[in-house]
Amino acid sequence: MKTQHIKPNYKTHLSLVSIAVGLALLGAASVALADDLIVNTFDYSLSGIGWESWRTYATGHSEVWDPSQDADGNPNSGSMYVTVNWPLNNDPNWNNGWNDVQVAFEAGTFSAADYIEVEAYIKIDVTNSFTALDGGYGVAGLYVNGGSGGWQQVQGYANLLPTDGWQRIHGFLAAIPAQTYSEVVVGFISNVGSSLTNTVSYWLDNIKLTAPPSVNTNQPVLSIAKAPPAGLTCIASAPGDAWQRQMVRTVKSNYSWDTATAPSNTTTYAINVAALPDAAHSGFEAMMYLIPVTGMSSPDDTSVDWDSANVCYFTITRHSDGTGNGNFRYKVNSPNGETFHSWTDFTCASGPLRTWALTFNNNTNVTMTAPDNTSTSFTIPADDAAAFQGDLIAYFGVRPTDSTRIGQSATFSRIKITGAVATIDDNFVSSGPPSVLDSATWVRKASSPEGIFITAPDAKYWVSWPMPDSGFTNLYATDNLKNKLGSSQWLSLPADATGWLSVAAVQRLAVVKQSTLNAAFTYAPTNCFFGVFHQ
Repeated sequence: MKTQHIKPNYKTHLSLVSIAVGLALLGAASVALADDLIVNTFDYSLSGIGWESWRTYATGHSEVWDPSQDADGNPNSGSMYVTVNWPLNNDPNWNNGWNDVQVAFEAGTFSAADYIEVEAYIKIDVTNSFTALDGGYGVAGLYVNGGSGGWQQVQGYANLLPTDGWQRIHGFLAAIPAQTYSEVVVGFISNVGSSLTNTVSYWLDNIKLTAPPSVNTNQPVLSIAKAPPAGLTCIASAPGDAWQRQMVRTVKSNYSWDTATAPSNTTTYAINVAALPDAAHSGFEAMMYLIPVTGMSSPDDTSVDWDSANVCYFTITRHSDGTGNGNFRYKVNSPNGETFHSWTDFTCASGPLRTWALTFNNNTNVTMTAPDNTSTSFTIPADDAAAFQGDLIAYFGVRPTDSTRIGQSATFSRIKITGAVATIDDNFVSSGPPSVLDSATWVRKASSPEGIFITAPDAKYWVSWPMPDSGFTNLYATDNLKNKLGSSQWLSLPADATGWLSVAAVQRLAVVKQSTLNAAFTYAPTNCFFGVFHQ
């Protein structure tokens, strides 16, 4: 049996020199795979449109075939040119809520299980278009529809950037039901900061479903990184969703700072951020929501902060210069929207890591304390504070806020609530092993629940590789590269020991603990090599 060596990725760590080496054993039985499914490349016309929904919010629209624009630069092809007359922001009908238009393209009956992703290309006619509030051109979304699966979002909304070049939008099919579908739907969206203020013209081209690669071409390159510190790790692991909430919430609801029965006049919500993405991923949010039960949509609503009437938001981010930022804002009587009554930013020069605290005194006095013990104080009106009286649920987790930050993560080494009727002081690893989420305190509330887990104190490495990875079963390790692959000299690290996580349906992640290595080797190895095998 022939051995295929994939590109090695070397990194040295303090106590254990680990080299991630991807290996695949060829010779698996051939599998019949589907070809890519070309939905529409607009070679000659606008044919293949199944239906359109232009909504009453748009004041008008037009669509023509344009032979002068093609995403591939093919002079014998063209694209769809769409103009949407969004209302001006001084129009009485204009708003910054969710507004969209949709065009569905016939794809024939296809099974989602046969394809990896769906994609389309969009280009903005910047000469004849007006920007949104944030300077971009709104948002695009991709969906599939029809067949046995029905309506499914497969792309978590891509911001259309202020550029005159072609922009690829895409969504992965692994996260939707493996049913049949018959249409690909493209949506143009105006919402919140991306609310459009006037006409936008779009070119649309190359709508396609991508099939998996041929058998044995999926030979993944392995990467290795040091595991984050011990604590609650939240990965933005839902595919394609820039606004996914990867959170845990409290089981109990008696955590309000505004209550007649609290043991003190001061309630503090403290979060120790042990790991946060680097400055290259500035804008990734570690966050806390405080949401009273009165006016709440549902505790496990996937957009509970948006849908509920009264919400306090506390977010922690890293600036592009490496400094940290804490932000406090809240809304009152604003269900299905975000009309904020307050917005306070506070910069921490030492960065975003370690403990941030939000303290409420006598209901209306608020202090935000940064990890370097600097702080800022402000007040909120008593009428607004009264909206948070009584039962209140606290949420903690992450949100990427942009598609480029999907797959990033944060780890919380301690969450502490003091001064409320109920208190919490959880470092997430005080019991165990194994370290598990305390079900008496926390409930996962996440778009992708597997992306929320406890990083154990002895977690050493994150070994990852790209998907698709069909045919690979689990991670193997050796401390000697002279060992032969086909024998038992490479030791199995079972998926249930490493975690075999799908991160946004594009990457696999295995968490390697020292105890797992010790058990596999029956001693503590001083160096280690990792590989995956194709069965």
